[in-house]
Amino acid sequence: MRHVDLSRSTVGTPVIQPWEYVAMRRHAAGLSIEQVASTLGGKAYRRHLRMLETPGIRIKIITNLSVVMPFSEDVYRQLADLPANQHPPLCVRCGWDEHSEVPDRLDGLTTWSRENPAICTRCEQRSDAVAA
Repeated sequence: MRHVDLSRSTVGTPVIQPWEYVAMRRHAAGLSIEQVASTLGGKAYRRHLRMLETPGIRIKIITNLSVVMPFSEDVYRQLADLPANQHPPLCVRCGWDEHSEVPDRLDGLTTWSRENPAICTRCEQRSDAVAA
């Protein structure tokens, strides 16, 4: 399990719930529940994913979503099991965490935005592209 970097301020950032994290990562990958389920194996996975994204539900055993999309079971566990002050810092738009190696839209790996520390550079670049 990864531990929270307490040197990064999380003041003012909203608490991201485990079901929100799953949906954020799926949306960031540009996938529907149907697409993820069919890649994993079908109908049973569809039910499982819907449960994972249902507000208030925390699931002990989750399928290996990282084979389909960028997803950290460690992050999910921390969001589900730890108090909010011990949650890892996540991008409030896509759920990215600083231990994920995800390429940004330019030439490097995603990191925290310098302009808006609540989002990652990938989301910042997406915003810049939309504004242009």
